[in-house]
Amino acid sequence: MPKPQKHERVDRRVQRSRQLLQDALIAMMIEKGYEATTVQDIIDRANVGRATFYAHFADKETLLTSRLEDLRAFLIERQRQAPGLGFSLAMLEHARDHLPLYAAIVGRGGGSGAFVIQRIHATIVDLARRALQTLGMKGSPERRTLAAQYIAGAFMAVLTWWLDQAAKLPAEEVDGIFRTLVMRGLAAEVDAAAASRK
Repeated sequence: MPKPQKHERVDRRVQRSRQLLQDALIAMMIEKGYEATTVQDIIDRANVGRATFYAHFADKETLLTSRLEDLRAFLIERQRQAPGLGFSLAMLEHARDHLPLYAAIVGRGGGSGAFVIQRIHATIVDLARRALQTLGMKGSPERRTLAAQYIAGAFMAVLTWWLDQAAKLPAEEVDGIFRTLVMRGLAAEVDAAAASRK
């Protein structure tokens, strides 16, 4: 069996270090919340040196952003598989599978701060814009932006409520309710936009 090339070994070490740091951040967010977590907490939990941390990330925000980019890529892929509002069930399932993390981030008792919530909200707005394109929503850029903000705000409210209920309802049921409510609102908006063009 051929030996891995030197750059493959380095790549694996880089991947392993990044994963250790991401996992340590998540563990600390669950334990202390994002705002209270320091870089020192993260490197202690990951059992790596400060130089290793800074070789990969400029600060804890950059580390968090890398983790959220992984989530964004996952949700975009799921949305490709289920166009329209396909991201919503994927996000709910991800939240259910990582309940302590999501409760720490967006639940009522979450202490992860505005930065994390803003990043997640921005991801949902992006996914909502993609959904609106798939659904063929027309109108001015402002109307589409407002609709994307509406979807994202509604989803964040539903997600927060669901997490505060300890995710007792099945993700599929919550997703069905969310989609029904959002699609009714969007249908009215699409009808109004069509009528205004006549």
